[in-house]
Amino acid sequence: MGVMRYFHKCSLPYSFWRFRLALKVSILDRDIPVYKNSKSYSFPSLEVLDDGTLICAFREAAKRRFRTHIDPTSKAVLVRSTDNGKSWDPQTKVVIWEEDGCGIQDPSVRRLRDGTLIANFFKWRVGTERDLPDGNRRIRGLDGVHYAWTEGTYVSWSKDGGETWTEPVKVNSPMEDSTATSEPVLELPDGTLLLPVYGQLESDETSRAMVLRSYDGGRTWRDPSTIAYDPLGNIGFFEPALLHLPGSEKIICMLRTHKKPREEYGYYLYQSESEDMGRTWSTPKKTRIWGHPPNLTLLKEGFILCSYGYRRPPYGVRACISTDNGKSWKLESEVILRSDGLDGDLGYPSTVQLTDGTILTSYYFRDRSDITYIALARYRIEES
Repeated sequence: MGVMRYFHKCSLPYSFWRFRLALKVSILDRDIPVYKNSKSYSFPSLEVLDDGTLICAFREAAKRRFRTHIDPTSKAVLVRSTDNGKSWDPQTKVVIWEEDGCGIQDPSVRRLRDGTLIANFFKWRVGTERDLPDGNRRIRGLDGVHYAWTEGTYVSWSKDGGETWTEPVKVNSPMEDSTATSEPVLELPDGTLLLPVYGQLESDETSRAMVLRSYDGGRTWRDPSTIAYDPLGNIGFFEPALLHLPGSEKIICMLRTHKKPREEYGYYLYQSESEDMGRTWSTPKKTRIWGHPPNLTLLKEGFILCSYGYRRPPYGVRACISTDNGKSWKLESEVILRSDGLDGDLGYPSTVQLTDGTILTSYYFRDRSDITYIALARYRIEES
């Protein structure tokens, strides 16, 4: 167990120490296997059910094509833990969705207040040149013969704790089939759902981040609003993560970015905020946090935790705390969950907090046997 201490208190007002308070980080476990075998597993999403059971959704791929994460055999699955994440039963695996000739990508899951689970993901279709659709803005060549193209974002529901799932429904988006997603929906106090997505409009030079709204539990989506877009085409915005601050209309969004010319492993996280429940957004600002993609979690202590992959040496998974509602991030107190990765193909963390205060962050990782698997870190962050 590792323990780190920061700062020291003295006789100053509480409001001052809410900004400068001392934190103690205790790492309980760094590498609990969630799901691991000879296949490839990535892009986890954690959620806690009403009875305390943990579920972790992720992508299962029987084959991988040149480490592009595009595999027509990939499917969205989930497994369960009934001991607060200390162990995971592979026999509990459930397929959320699979489809012949189509890769299911970046599944995320959220428990709504009525107990319904909603999953969102996007699709890669794989075929030859003759199969290519007209006008698709996201096409990748694979091996000189085969191509992959996106078919948009979809949602599915479960009313029985994730044991069974509905057939997915396609999300209506102005970015059409280029629409992708990597983070779960956000449920607002009035029941409105916000879906963070990214992609390109027909006239776009690079990727933009948007939010879509649903007033009927995710069955239809409308009122799109742009979170971030660079009209000069120099910075692309990807994989937005949303967090609502209770008791306000403020929503924080963290964004993965790439600059032109595109770097191998990305750039700094950018941050945008909405003061009207996601209808309009501030100009995104560069943070001091290097890494991607982001995941945001509100801790019961009132802190905001941003977890992210660290896709440059020393490769790993990290997290950063804000104690002032996202105004600043304690990068000097960065939590290093893993720093032993083999390369930048890792991360995509998802974080939840248990009722006892324990924080769980799932992520994917590749070991020295070239097995890519889902793992979990357990830790605590407390005022010292």
